[in-house]
Amino acid sequence: AFASPLLTSIRLKLFLKVTGTRVAYDRCLLACLSGLSLNLFLPARGGDLVKLAYLRKDGKPSWESLAGAAILERGFDIVALGLIGSAVSFCLGLSNLSLACGLVSIAASLGLLLLPKMESIPVIGKKAKNFISIYKNASQKKHYLLICFLSSCTCWTANSMVMGFLLKAFDESLSMTHAFAATPPSILTGIIPVTLWGLGTRDGAIAYFLSGLTAPENAISAGFLYTALVYWFLGLMGLPALIIARRKTKTFIGNPARPDER
Repeated sequence: AFASPLLTSIRLKLFLKVTGTRVAYDRCLLACLSGLSLNLFLPARGGDLVKLAYLRKDGKPSWESLAGAAILERGFDIVALGLIGSAVSFCLGLSNLSLACGLVSIAASLGLLLLPKMESIPVIGKKAKNFISIYKNASQKKHYLLICFLSSCTCWTANSMVMGFLLKAFDESLSMTHAFAATPPSILTGIIPVTLWGLGTRDGAIAYFLSGLTAPENAISAGFLYTALVYWFLGLMGLPALIIARRKTKTFIGNPARPDER
């Protein structure tokens, strides 16, 4: 769990690069830590999106580039979670779970592919013209997109390992492969903005997907500790970064550059 911000910062840097934006790793780390703190207050991991605002300096990167990186990152995350859950479930013979995860992954992939079609929508297409242009340019960089996708897979594999070790802490007989089959769909369920931090929804989902394999109280306890580690612990760890990022933003707003410096 402690390594999670380091991995997500690499992922963020890669997604920014594919949209044509170069940002130093330390700024990406500061933004990711800020996002983890914001996840304490925003549902559906909203901090993962708001964090991009703290990357701006002197009006750069553009909002269109940040929006492109944010949508690609969130879309690829859903595809990665779906594929991980579907592949492991298929290997274990859990056909229903494999089908459900596969459908989620396909839906997210289709959403990413059809996003440029927004250009044909009368009002939205005109306002999103710059964003769509950046998105189209990014979609042509197949090699970089593959690296971005692999980075998403790495990040969510690490998170699934956290849940897997927590589950084994309560039930040592449970195999890690079953944890990898049940964790991705439970994380996707937890993203639904029903409760803050996904508490309750993700725990109930992990207990449902592991029914018959371990006692419900083991799965719910592991889900609660996952929330404590991935949301509360990392959120508190990122509070200093959030304070620093907000101070930098206020300093820039309060002391705008002179016309000759812009």
